[in-house]
Amino acid sequence: MKAYDIYKRTCAIMFENEGEDKSFTDKFLHILNFLIHEALPYENSVREADGKPLLTFAPEVSDINDKVDMCTPICATALPYGVAAYFYQDDGESYSSAMYRERFVNALGEAARCNFRDITDVYGGETL
Repeated sequence: MKAYDIYKRTCAIMFENEGEDKSFTDKFLHILNFLIHEALPYENSVREADGKPLLTFAPEVSDINDKVDMCTPICATALPYGVAAYFYQDDGESYSSAMYRERFVNALGEAARCNFRDITDVYGGETL
């Protein structure tokens, strides 16, 4: 998904028109990159479950048309919620900011999958 698609989704959930708030447009990529970094462990959990190589570094976007190399649930749901949380915080809307921050964290958790692995008992305990 492209950064622009995440921007459009964020505008939609905030009931903003694209390009209407210059501050929002100017700061969007910086906040998005911050959130991508925060989402990295969840993305790697998804990749591990899918048998894909893990990311060593969070992908950076420098242009609104850059592709965000993360799974669809993180890009389509979590990242727009996270961006909205920061912009509501900047507007002094604490309730909306907290609500979208919670949605961001929950969406990250939902995107990640449980990975079950065999473990070796290095202590030699009894098998139940």
